[in-house]
Amino acid sequence: MPTGYGTEIVTALSALVASFLSGLLGIGGGVVLTPLLLYLPPALGIGALPVKIITGLTIVQAISGSVLGAFRHRSYGNVSMRLVLLMGPTGAAASLAGALLSRDVNDRVLLGIFALLAFATAAMLLLPAEPQQSGTDDLHLNVPLAVGISIVLGFLGGMVGIGAIATIIGALVYLLRVPPRIAIGTSLGIGMFAAVAALIGKAATAQIDPPLASIVAIVALLASPVGAWVSIRTQPQVLIRILAVVVIIAALRMVATAVFG
Repeated sequence: MPTGYGTEIVTALSALVASFLSGLLGIGGGVVLTPLLLYLPPALGIGALPVKIITGLTIVQAISGSVLGAFRHRSYGNVSMRLVLLMGPTGAAASLAGALLSRDVNDRVLLGIFALLAFATAAMLLLPAEPQQSGTDDLHLNVPLAVGISIVLGFLGGMVGIGAIATIIGALVYLLRVPPRIAIGTSLGIGMFAAVAALIGKAATAQIDPPLASIVAIVALLASPVGAWVSIRTQPQVLIRILAVVVIIAALRMVATAVFG
């Protein structure tokens, strides 16, 4: 694994971009941080970071960014605590299982799962949906569907280290018909549960690099609230379209790596 200030600087800058987008779009940041850390170091001649270490760093970013982002969005009235408490714990248990299993999974398989989640996310974000015309306190919830979503996305997100927060947004909007702005804020709260569980699994299987993880955590705590501040001043449909574009770009790059190496 590469060492030195070059790796630390690239990690910090990548975490800055990912964490700002985390607060802005309600994603864990892994969908952005993963390709940045995968491709930037080799492109700059620093040396490649191992895929499993990268997935560990994205979990750290997800926790740091999600905590402040979720609290900021909640202060704006955009977090459904019913959904968070319904989907968070089950997603966390599934995420822990996925993180533990990921140690023995081939890197190309992990990248393929990442791409699959990203394409599914983009599809749900771009397909027409009819959100409920309601606030956080009177949402109509399909409980079995919500729990099923949290288990499947928690497990897959735990494997690839992204908490599947971006995919949770798509599922909330398209499958559960949650208004986009509430989906963005709520996804951070749900993903926080899964990210903590995934961190335990990644740490238990030696997939966390403590010095780089510290850098990511500090940068995320600074940048994510700024993104959330911008988010509340931006039209929800604009945020959803930006998220879809970001996810599609990441997915296409991951497919190329999974197939061609």
